[in-house]
Amino acid sequence: MESGSPKVNERILPILTPQFPDWPEPVDCAEFENETIEKPNPLVQNLLDAGSRMIFGGGSKTYKTWALGDMAIAISSGVPWWGFPTFQAHCMYINFELKRFYMQKRFRAIRKAKGVSSIPGQLTVWNLRGYEITLVFFVQTLIKMIRDKGISVVFIDPFYKLLGDKDERISADLNQILVAFDEINRVTDATVIFAAHFTKGNQAGKEHIDRISGGGSIGRDADSLMTLTNHEEPHAFAVEFTVRDFPPIESFVVKWEHPLLVRTDLDPGKLKTAPRGRPACDPQDLFRIISDNDDLFATKELTERAIDELGWSKRTVLNKLHVLKTSKRVWLSAATEKWNVRGGLNGA
Repeated sequence: MESGSPKVNERILPILTPQFPDWPEPVDCAEFENETIEKPNPLVQNLLDAGSRMIFGGGSKTYKTWALGDMAIAISSGVPWWGFPTFQAHCMYINFELKRFYMQKRFRAIRKAKGVSSIPGQLTVWNLRGYEITLVFFVQTLIKMIRDKGISVVFIDPFYKLLGDKDERISADLNQILVAFDEINRVTDATVIFAAHFTKGNQAGKEHIDRISGGGSIGRDADSLMTLTNHEEPHAFAVEFTVRDFPPIESFVVKWEHPLLVRTDLDPGKLKTAPRGRPACDPQDLFRIISDNDDLFATKELTERAIDELGWSKRTVLNKLHVLKTSKRVWLSAATEKWNVRGGLNGA
């Protein structure tokens, strides 16, 4: 270094050194316009294509995971999904939540209801319930699997399992997940699809993009955002879309007809509104959360989830949990210290 030149603090050299040597160089706009760029392969007509990210947003009991499974089977077999034509592609469904028996039962029911005989070699299921997940290792392993197996679409259910001890309701905690999804999109051209929870309380008065936990950052990050909001008709949900790369999609309503959400001609503008007066807190709502996360949540985790999804106070959650326990509908495992249900949940 020449005499008189300012000294560079070696401690900041890592900041000054390029961390991503594969960044593309800026190009002149005229050259960019003349560049031949291949159009991404379509997956769901006018809704989703390759190398994209899609988010399913919905509240508790909106059958988001059933809808995800339906979409995975539709794309992997090339059959329509909610009236949208699909283009057959190899999908991977990453299951963090259901026991293998119930995952198998659910996929078999959806496939038969859609009239799909079999889909060999087109749908891979990765059952990771109960395994400790490290985000960096997960992303590295997933990228290798995508390349080795020729996977085009990855479903992650539920995505919050990748957060570890972070909070999905906080935008800053979500950024590491969104950056990881960016990396998957960029290096593999695979599409990532996952579900996200609504914030607590009635959602009818909010813009659909603002209903999801984590603030606007998660909703605005997606190339395609789809939300399921309670309709005034029981077991029916208004479906709303925000798409970045396609023409606007008109809202419609789907209704639960086990094991599928089926498109209807109901008015999507008739959302369920908040009841007058103080809402009743039904122990059945807490039971559904435990059933959907059987042997997965300790008391602290269960309480936090119920507060977020149901809008209850901590005292109410613990009181209703006591009701379920004394009525012997749920029990706390001494081995895992996690809550379990006794028997199944009809229609869950």
